[in-house]
Amino acid sequence: MYKFKRVFIYIKVFFITIAAKIVCIFLKHNKNYKGLWIVSERGIDARDNGYHFFKYLCKEHSEINSVYIISKDSPDYEKIENVGKIVEYGSFKHYLCYLLASYRVSSHIDGYSPDILFFHKFGKFFPDKAKKVFLQHGIMSNDLAFCHANRTDVDLFVCTAVPEYEFIKEVFGYNDDILCLSGLCRYDNLKRKESPTKKILFMPTWRWNLRTCGKRKFLQSEYFLTYNALLNNENLLNLLEKYDYEFIFYPHYEIQQYIDCFTSSSKRVKIADFQHNDVQKLLIESDILITDYSSVFFDFAYMRKPIVYFHYNDAEFRSSHYKEGYFHIKTDGFGDVALTGDEVTKSLNRILENNLQPDEVYLNRMNAFFKFNDTNNCKRNFEAIKNL
Repeated sequence: MYKFKRVFIYIKVFFITIAAKIVCIFLKHNKNYKGLWIVSERGIDARDNGYHFFKYLCKEHSEINSVYIISKDSPDYEKIENVGKIVEYGSFKHYLCYLLASYRVSSHIDGYSPDILFFHKFGKFFPDKAKKVFLQHGIMSNDLAFCHANRTDVDLFVCTAVPEYEFIKEVFGYNDDILCLSGLCRYDNLKRKESPTKKILFMPTWRWNLRTCGKRKFLQSEYFLTYNALLNNENLLNLLEKYDYEFIFYPHYEIQQYIDCFTSSSKRVKIADFQHNDVQKLLIESDILITDYSSVFFDFAYMRKPIVYFHYNDAEFRSSHYKEGYFHIKTDGFGDVALTGDEVTKSLNRILENNLQPDEVYLNRMNAFFKFNDTNNCKRNFEAIKNL
């Protein structure tokens, strides 16, 4: 059913693109589209590297003709409205901006397009001279096949760490002039709270096989059963009471559709939705992060805060979701690797007893990993784009 629906969407997007191509013939010299930079994330949000880069662009380089692509019903629409010019995601004007832009910048591959899946598959049939910039959604540690050079058409691929840069260069097939070691834009806004916030954040990533499985199959999945059990783990709930902590569970965007499936018997456990919660704010305001494989653990490590990895079925994840890359969590990671909910609780207890300080071995890994630890990431990315 999902594939059937996508076929109709592809046909619709194709004909709108053809119509926009025709209109562009008469608009290519229009001042509103001259030297245009379009910036976005997924078209529905403004919380990631696209947002932080656009904010920098509007503040420091207002002479540049730039717009942000976002849907009107996005909870972040008003936030962007106070920063710069907006073009509604999926509108006919979006198609015009996409086709006439000199620079396309996004935190996701083809995130600036009117339909990411269509243009990722068929964008090569609509050639143009726009410079395409991939700011990245996070530090890449896994081997993501859809980001390989033979499946993308980017002019700039942003990296943050030297091992990441070297891995992508060796495995993904990009030339040196496309890869750029300049840092994630959102890191300019990361800062560690001086005093404890009494919050633990649990933020696992998604799974390919659950994206379109439906609620019935999701409720039977090992993913749901394992993570919902953690939200009700007796030892964990006792720990929260002992230290007077709040436990925040924020499911990945692709899992948010099933958020009402998750429950907890404790008032100390909060299940946070996409509509009312900003990921970066949650990261900044939390003392400890629990995740499985989500790249947000790099953001936490950038702030030098303690991390616990919960790997209940590592073999299944590597075989059906993402293949392991250069970063091996067991030997390179920034925290303990737990296999059960009780082991997660044990690691949390040790961190709390240690006054929220990462173990020395993990702190040394954090210090050695990052190329930069400053607030000039947006500036470096802007200069790299201008030098294309």
